[in-house]
Amino acid sequence: EDYHVHAPELGWSHKGPFETFDAASIRRGHQVYQQVCASCHGVSRIAYRNLVDVCYTEDEVKLMIEEYTVEDGPNDQGEMFERQAKLFDYMQSP
Repeated sequence: EDYHVHAPELGWSHKGPFETFDAASIRRGHQVYQQVCASCHGVSRIAYRNLVDVCYTEDEVKLMIEEYTVEDGPNDQGEMFERQAKLFDYMQSP
């Protein structure tokens, strides 16, 4: 007797780890996140660099993050300070 439950075959839109995603859909999803979801939900494990060459160019991401600052430090006096976000910084939670 077969006591195993087998997963059904599903028609996924990708064909495994070597297939690319639909960049336009990812870009739209990011826009929806920024406009709707970001007010309550964070994506603090995603760096701005993760958007480069997936759904935005490097210049587009740099332009996008010009308005953000992040806490950095400590400086020579041992104090934390604010600086402009860079590509390696992680997205901030609300």
